[in-house]
Amino acid sequence: MASPQPLTQTPPAKLDWSRPGTPADSRFGDIYFSTDGGLEETRAVFLQGCGLPERWQNMSVFTVAELGFGSGLNFLASWQLWTETAQAHQRLHFISIEKYPFDQAQLRRALSAWPELEPLSAKLIEAWPGRVKGFHRLSFGTVTLTLIHDDVEAAFEQIDGLKADAWFLDGFSPSGNPAMWSEAVMSGVAQSCAPGARLATFSVAGAVRTALQNAGFEVRKMPGFGRKRQRLEADFPGETRKDAPKIDRALIVGAGIAGRSIAKALSARQISFDIIDNRNHPAASGNPAALVKPRFDLQDRPESRFFLSAYLYALRAYPQMAVLERGVRQIPKTEKDAERFKKLATQAPLGVGHLDWWEDHLWIENALIIDPSKIFNEIDVRNETYDTAQDRSRYSHIFLAAGYGIKDLAPALTMRFSRGQLSWAEPVWDWPAAYGGYAVNLDGGALVGATHDRLDARNPFGIRAEDDVKNLSALAEISGEKVTALPRQSRASIRVTTQDTLPLLAKLNGNVWAMTGLGSRGFTFAPLLAEGLIAHICGEVGPLQKSLRAKLFALR
Repeated sequence: MASPQPLTQTPPAKLDWSRPGTPADSRFGDIYFSTDGGLEETRAVFLQGCGLPERWQNMSVFTVAELGFGSGLNFLASWQLWTETAQAHQRLHFISIEKYPFDQAQLRRALSAWPELEPLSAKLIEAWPGRVKGFHRLSFGTVTLTLIHDDVEAAFEQIDGLKADAWFLDGFSPSGNPAMWSEAVMSGVAQSCAPGARLATFSVAGAVRTALQNAGFEVRKMPGFGRKRQRLEADFPGETRKDAPKIDRALIVGAGIAGRSIAKALSARQISFDIIDNRNHPAASGNPAALVKPRFDLQDRPESRFFLSAYLYALRAYPQMAVLERGVRQIPKTEKDAERFKKLATQAPLGVGHLDWWEDHLWIENALIIDPSKIFNEIDVRNETYDTAQDRSRYSHIFLAAGYGIKDLAPALTMRFSRGQLSWAEPVWDWPAAYGGYAVNLDGGALVGATHDRLDARNPFGIRAEDDVKNLSALAEISGEKVTALPRQSRASIRVTTQDTLPLLAKLNGNVWAMTGLGSRGFTFAPLLAEGLIAHICGEVGPLQKSLRAKLFALR
């Protein structure tokens, strides 16, 4: 088994802008779109070639998959056509695999050639994850884009639940990039097709036709576009699938960040739900402020890729009105921590500008301080316990997202519970800082936290003077400043973790699910985890690598 490699960005797209009208990739010696009219070619070869928009007219969810995202022109053309022809209740999933993604500046320059797409391309550029490895979920109303930044065969091994209704094969030409058109890749395409799927490509190379036919496609040559004499269309056997069974009505137990993230994922699919909360259990989501910052791993593993994609997803998920501040100092507690942070800055897994080492700390440029009370707060929450919830039989699915309450709701789960108390002090820094604990300036004071203690026989939510001393002493030690307590009310809540510290998305019995074990990373992990959970149940392609999703879903 190969040893883990350092987690870095993907290799860059090597663009040559010397050709008029289109960028080219100097690695493969091929252009990204036709100089005869790239947008018109996309419409003719891929959209019309896959029978769009007619084939999506009667489907509530239509899935397009693509090999070679490139400049994103095919996606934007699909999105434009969708906005012109789809109905309000319909949703489009677009999945694309790209080994050498553009950076944001390259994307902006390439897409400037298409002014008519600017309203859509501006949104894509703003949400662009850059060259960060792994899976990235971007949401644009009824259109969802899942980018997979990886080698094509590795991507096929990790795509979870993909059954595409249309396939766009738009890699560089088979002669220059044969790995994208191999028998193994075409087999992966076939295995990721829904019955009755249609495929389109500009290439009519004999090897491509043979590979598609061997994979089970019925292939035909069609008139080409511009100077290309021919193109290919191919049909996958079977009848077009019916809409997958979905959640009819859901009950969400717990109105913290986990429950509210599930509610948001359901709302995006126009699925009705009720959400209840036991106000006797103060959730960490009720704290005055919360940090959204990445969990880091130096090695390239499915877990570490998830940490990055969840962080980027969370940055896009929260409304601007909830953002109190941007940028967090991560202060090392030991020399070993400092060396690790320096390596992270050097490896730059999130790209330039996200992480910088400044003399004595790691600066996380885009990390957020957010106000939990302003997150998804349009949701109506009923003050009920699970035991008193009215007529649970009318719900097709129940989601337990109750934090500390999971202890009684799902006693069979082996979870760890630790108590965290927050305190208040006079500010000692101008910037938010994390150092094992954290200090965030808020309303003229510094919110300082948090203790990390096992539960004992005492009330876990009771305020303890000795815990305030712990918090303020830790701040004084790391800052070297005198710390003065403020006469404000401290707050205690409970963290829930698993033994391996990864979150848990567990099917307990029937259609009862638990989303728990988020620990102190709930605001970073919850939005993407909830999207992954609901996508899985609804039979949609998921935003998590298959191996990681299986691990998170396992009753560990």
